[in-house]
Amino acid sequence: MTDNARDVIIVGGGIVGCLTAFLLAKEGLKVTLLEADSVGSHASGFAFGEMGALEGSGIPDPLLDFSVWSLQRHQSLSQEFKDASGVDNQFQITNRLTLAFDEDSVARLKKNLAWQQNVEAFNVSWVDSEEVVKVEPMASPLSLGGVHVQNAASVEPYRHTLAAAQSAEKNGVEILQRRVTGLLSQGGRCNGVSFDGGQLEAGMVVLAMGPWAGQSSAWCGLEIPVRPLKGQILRLENDAGPIKTSLYWSGNYVVTKPDGLTWAGTTEEEVGFDEDTTRQARDSIMADLLKMAPSLTDARLAHHTACLRPLSVDGMPIVGKVPGWDNLYIGTGAGRKGILWSTGMSFGLADLILKGNSDVPGIEFLGLGRFTEG
Repeated sequence: MTDNARDVIIVGGGIVGCLTAFLLAKEGLKVTLLEADSVGSHASGFAFGEMGALEGSGIPDPLLDFSVWSLQRHQSLSQEFKDASGVDNQFQITNRLTLAFDEDSVARLKKNLAWQQNVEAFNVSWVDSEEVVKVEPMASPLSLGGVHVQNAASVEPYRHTLAAAQSAEKNGVEILQRRVTGLLSQGGRCNGVSFDGGQLEAGMVVLAMGPWAGQSSAWCGLEIPVRPLKGQILRLENDAGPIKTSLYWSGNYVVTKPDGLTWAGTTEEEVGFDEDTTRQARDSIMADLLKMAPSLTDARLAHHTACLRPLSVDGMPIVGKVPGWDNLYIGTGAGRKGILWSTGMSFGLADLILKGNSDVPGIEFLGLGRFTEG
């Protein structure tokens, strides 16, 4: 695609940008995706990839249905990606065990059971301290119990994003390495984008810029309330045995992935756009890991990564048309749930672009206008 007859320009090569491009191209639209660095080179490629639909901002109200829909759509999408691109994103059904080490945590987790056990997509139960180690032998025997969730899921995030990008290309999407610097506009219409060294025109533009979305505030003429939330992950060689059930505690996690490494994390750091790994984070993650799985004392560090997640001010994603514009759309702000919510966000964006509305449940709560209305 070398002429200016583009239907859509998508800014950002993370999972939301790549998946939205794929969905639009499948419907016959001519799509160009612009990425400043490389596809999946930030949070979408370095996330944990576990998809917990029963916790997080906006859950259960108003985003439980959105989260469950997003999770269930991943399974068929993974096969669709594999058929189109040949890339296996290692989608798998997993179990999760959230541990409690004090009575306050026990009370909080049991309180949430009242609604979690009514979600038909999952089998959710409380297990006591003796049952914890039966569910996952590597879990700490010192826990007071935990919530066991069956029928959760995970993907390998970089392979997932790569599969989306290559599937998009197979459907005619043009992917270019360009750093966008502004919008081409006339009145309330966006005619394309400018970048270092040139510009491109299109009938519609989608901003899927992750934590850099806030930088587009000046382009759009209104605040995009998104900031970077840094997270670090360790990948460990572990001779003690695999952890087959994902363990969670106080925002931390550990599990053995299909690559044979034990992944552990994470941090939540408000440090701007600093993506460097740190010794302090490594030590903190290891301490939390040993709280959950004390037998991993001799685990060896194989890889240490850091990424910047896009976090909106209310923790929920931002999806939809930008207020005041006829043909400018945005998808960002999913924080630690970007991989899970990417399906709901991208299918929702594609629907809004193609037909002006969407059947994705909960999408009506995610517009950018929620921060300014009233």
